Parts: sequence; structure tokens; C-alpha cells
Amino acid sequence: MTPEVSIIIPVYNVEKYIHQCMKSVLAQKDVDFEVIAVDDGSPDNCPAILDEYAKKDPRIHVIHQENGGVSRARNKGLESASGKWCYFVDSDDWLVKDGLAKALKFADESGADVVFVDCRECYASGNKKRIRLFSQTFNTADRGTIEDVQASILCHKMSPYFSPGADNAYPAPWSKLVRTALIRDNNIQFDPYVGGVYDDGLFTLEILEAAGRVAYNADCLYNYRILDTSIVHANSKGKIEKFEKNCARVDDFLRRYGKARKFTDAEYARRIAYLSSMLATSFSAKGMMDRKEYLSILGRSPWKEAIEGVDPGLLEGKHKFTYLCLKSKSTAGLKIYGRLKNFKKKRK
Repeated sequence: MTPEVSIIIPVYNVEKYIHQCMKSVLAQKDVDFEVIAVDDGSPDNCPAILDEYAKKDPRIHVIHQENGGVSRARNKGLESASGKWCYFVDSDDWLVKDGLAKALKFADESGADVVFVDCRECYASGNKKRIRLFSQTFNTADRGTIEDVQASILCHKMSPYFSPGADNAYPAPWSKLVRTALIRDNNIQFDPYVGGVYDDGLFTLEILEAAGRVAYNADCLYNYRILDTSIVHANSKGKIEKFEKNCARVDDFLRRYGKARKFTDAEYARRIAYLSSMLATSFSAKGMMDRKEYLSILGRSPWKEAIEGVDPGLLEGKHKFTYLCLKSKSTAGLKIYGRLKNFKKKRK
């Protein structure tokens, strides 16, 4: 019998969190699901832990592979998926109790190819923040609206139903259920070339390009753990260069589908937000970036085009400030922004 949903979990070095993740999935009621856990060469006890879960529950399928990054792990899971829907869960996060049945009921009734779901951001302090992806529910086959949703993956101010604070959740694979047939019929995969930097955003752009109908009804399904060591928050060496590869892939996507100017505007805003955040982190940490390297980055594609061509109205207030720093080649404002970010992070 074909399961209703394939839950794909890439696993790497999360021994501390994997039990909470797996237990939250297995506790979901009134849903016929399979779990495809892809051990991406994890160096800790996760491989053995996953095998133990699989011995006890036939719904769990474990795939062991050499470390190749989260994109390859998700793609491996997709190869084995047999469910009507695909849903991606990160192995350091966990599902809301009994949230999956409600989300799948709406997904099946909607007739949509892609269904967005809400999340909660969960901090080490124990604080939680409910994130609404959109300000109102919708179920649409209107291509213009779907394109506005698509553009919001790059810049959330482009959203047709803008909701503050939802920008990180838009591109995330766990913020949506996707029909498996849509992925297979259009040969959509996660891009390993970009090294795990915004590969989920590229994936989301592709599925929305192929989707005939998209829906959202504010079901909260996911608990997203905020970790300073995650790829989203860490200041890892070479991350700016990896993002440059991602920008090249986005440019290729925009050219391939002949996207309107608003997509370029959205992409420039995304680049400014990303670069200002990364540089602010670099200038407020030990081993600060020197000015020569800073100027070199600002002169490179894709940052130069974004600084020269961005519409400041698409930037959040904090990034309007850092944009002026980038434009004037100043570092002082970036240092201040970085210190404020660190202060707010500690308070959470």
C-alpha cells in the first residue's frame, strides 16, 4: 500500500537531538507515512540509533551513505520516496504533536501541488515564537499570485500576503508539503553545487515554477530549533564564496524561465540582506576580516550588481542601514550591527 506521505530526514552529527526528532515523527496519529532517514556519513552514534529505530518500526527505512552534504542526502531520500506527498524534516528539529494529520487533510482537500505550513522558532532558552508564513489563507491557481509567492522566496517583502518575521521559513523545505509526482515529473532536485547554502531556496523556486496550484491554511506543523552552529547562523569560512555559487544558479533560473524584473529586484535585495549579515558577523567576531578583503568582496559579482541596482524599498530597516554601509564601503556600521545581533541572540 502506498503511504500518504514520505518523511525525508537527512541526518548528520545530531546525536543530541535525533531522538526528539524521531519520536515526534513516530508519534503522529491518523497518518499513513514512511520515514526515509538518510545517514549522511554521520561520525557520531546516529547511524546505530537510526538502525535501532528501523528494527522496531517497519515504517522506517534507513539509508547509509558517505558524507556528501544535505542536498545529496535529501536527493537520496527522494529517490526512495513512495508516498503521495513528500515532507522534509531536519534532524535537529521536531514535529508539532498530531500536526501532520491536519496538514495532510488540508493538502488532500486543496487540490494543490504545494501546500505551505507554519512553524515555531524554538530557542535554547526555551522561548518559542509562532511564525505565520502569510497574513491570510489562500488556495490559488492564479499564475500571477503564484509568481508573487515565488518572488517572496527571494525577498519576503514581495509576498502577496506579507507576514513579518517569516523570511527564514519561506525557502525552507520543512515549510511545505509537495506532491511527489510534481517533483518526479519535473526532475526537480536539491543542488549540491552550492554546498548547502540556499539549496532549499533553489528547490522551492523550481517546485513553484512547476506547480499548478499552491495553498496555505496556517496549520502549525514544525518546531524549528535555532542553533548558532547551524549552517544558517554559523560564520563558516568560505560561506560568502558558496553563496556566490548560489547567486549564479539563481541568475540561471531567472534567465531560463524569462522572469520579470521584479525577480531581479527580489534577488538583489536577498544578496544585500545576506552579505550585510555575513559581513556584520565577520566584523564583530575574532579574527576580523581585513579591509582589503572587504573591498575585494564588494567589487566582485554578484555583490557589485546588487549594491548598484537594489531597490532600497525592498530592504528591511536594518538592511537599509547596512546597505548604506556597503555602498559607502564603510565597516563601522557593520560592526555595530554585528554587535547588536550578538546582543539580541544572547537575550533570546
